[in-house]
Amino acid sequence: MFVADSTTNQSSEEANAGLQQTLNLNFSPENREKLRRALDEYARSVDQNHAQVEENRRLMRESIERRFLDADSDGDGSVDRQEATEKLPQIARQFSQVDTNHDEVITIDELEEAQARIMERRRAAEMALQEQKLQAVVKDVTEKTKEKQTGLSTKKSKIN
Repeated sequence: MFVADSTTNQSSEEANAGLQQTLNLNFSPENREKLRRALDEYARSVDQNHAQVEENRRLMRESIERRFLDADSDGDGSVDRQEATEKLPQIARQFSQVDTNHDEVITIDELEEAQARIMERRRAAEMALQEQKLQAVVKDVTEKTKEKQTGLSTKKSKIN
């Protein structure tokens, strides 16, 4: 089984390398940049809320940075456990999870990564909840459709 997994990984890596080589051969750096810009513009035109989402992200980053700088009382660019306990109690309770490199201080990058993980978990939970609601609606519609079909079959058999 290990051989199959390594073969799959190897073929996937070869496919990615092949794709990259094709892009490099078929598109000049200028054309690749134009393509990136066009795709970005397309994504923005399709997603009407893109500007609002980007603004919310910017505001969140600014808020995180302000809180971080306020908590960094010694100005060393990091927050230790004591500083977190005093100014960021929610972060202090999860200090070990936020301190991903385990150096006993949290940097702004680690704090932003933790915030991104929290947001991703929240989105995943919301998506799971939406999926459950959708499945419940589908089940309800399916049951009602079956009931109608059963009712029609009963009426037809009475007519015949």
